[in-house]
Amino acid sequence: MKKVGVVGTGAWGTALAVHAANAGLDVVLLGRRPELVARLAGERCHPALGGAPPLPDRIAVTAEPEALGGSSVVLWAVSVQATAEEVKRLAAHLPQDAPLIATSKGIEAGTLRRTTQIIADVSERRHGIGVLSGPTFAAEVARALPAAAVVASDEGDVSADVQALLSSPTLRLYRSADVVGVEIAGAAKNVVAIAAGIVDGLKLGQNTRAALITRALAEIRRLGTRVGGSPETFSGLAGIGDLVLTATGDLSRNRRVGLALAAGSSLQESVDSLGGEVAEGVATASALVEMARRVEVELPIAETVVEIISGRLTPREAVRRLMTRELKDETE
Repeated sequence: MKKVGVVGTGAWGTALAVHAANAGLDVVLLGRRPELVARLAGERCHPALGGAPPLPDRIAVTAEPEALGGSSVVLWAVSVQATAEEVKRLAAHLPQDAPLIATSKGIEAGTLRRTTQIIADVSERRHGIGVLSGPTFAAEVARALPAAAVVASDEGDVSADVQALLSSPTLRLYRSADVVGVEIAGAAKNVVAIAAGIVDGLKLGQNTRAALITRALAEIRRLGTRVGGSPETFSGLAGIGDLVLTATGDLSRNRRVGLALAAGSSLQESVDSLGGEVAEGVATASALVEMARRVEVELPIAETVVEIISGRLTPREAVRRLMTRELKDETE
């Protein structure tokens, strides 16, 4: 029986563990917070996955890194900003002969590294790294509702092996060689979801939301292709698929931050309202804008989100500024 290791006991890591167990695999779910590990092991439910069935018996919840030994694949579900520290702590316990697949979406503040870059740099690992991304809310994956996503790696055998291992009647995985495009799309859509939440919180209507998503996709594609991503990626599951889901779905943590900001909450209050779950777009926004600045790509929507979360613009002022920018050709 093949074994899957999942690092990270947040909602997404737990949902991935549930999926793997439902697919007939033995699973080790590794957490760092003793209180949450004890709760998951004892109560067999995650507080952020309301409505999901109890954790399958195939899942062993633990805080012992040694339990990852013998895994056929390790799914990395630690938040991006905590990834470097956690990889350093666990490096000696990550099986070198098993693919290590990043599933968290964001850009590291300061270094501007994508998750796979952080993993490679800190672990000094050069092979067997990939990324899994797509339009997948954790709660729905945990309830075994049908979904589709992309697994990307520079090494074709890695993406093919993970695809074969984790695909099931409830999660269809597609292969990709475009690690850069998949990760940029996943990171950027979280920033856009904050903007979408603000638009909906201000009750600006569906026309506004559609315009926002469409222009945001143009921004994401501009940046993604400039740093080496494939244009086709941004029209697929990791691109437009994940963008639409996160910008419009009520389960989106980043969108909920935008809704709270539009209602007049401070950034800290908006983040606190998530109950301990992480909205990656908050930390990623400034990093994304800095990345774009370095490669001379304009990201007006992401730049505006940074202005809002920093308190330099109110949500309504931000909307007016975007709407009154210099007029341009759509493809410019």
